[in-house]
Amino acid sequence: MTPPKSAAAAQVNHDDLPPPRFLTVDPRVPVSIRQLLDEADGCANMTFMNGGTACARRAIEIILETEHAVSEDYAASLLKLSEKHPAVAPALFQILEMLGDEADDETLTVDSLKALVVTIKAVVFEIYVLGAERIERLMYVHQMVESLKRDTPSPRGRH
Repeated sequence: MTPPKSAAAAQVNHDDLPPPRFLTVDPRVPVSIRQLLDEADGCANMTFMNGGTACARRAIEIILETEHAVSEDYAASLLKLSEKHPAVAPALFQILEMLGDEADDETLTVDSLKALVVTIKAVVFEIYVLGAERIERLMYVHQMVESLKRDTPSPRGRH
């Protein structure tokens, strides 16, 4: 019988793991959004909070424009975007609403800015990467099923 593992032994050292895939902004994300996220990251790392906050919030604005989700106010725009992309976790939109409103002139703290940037990266990953991959998978399956229909003789031909 093996001894039970201690809680300390069960902990994962995240520094030894590669970063999650969504943290590296994929080329399928529109270039203007990628550039703003890169700039926001750089500003956060150098503690240029005004610039980082502005870049992150501008990235959200461009996502809303690109996805044709601009509404009368920020909360309504996020709701429209969430309805257009129901696969994106509602918690991500809640964080965007809490930290990303451009009408709030308050500059974010370093930790808040980093949380906002990571959230935006997660959202664009869901929309532009996973959404595209989901469509690609469905098309592949659809084509296979269609080829089955063409290759299968009609039921009357079987006796």
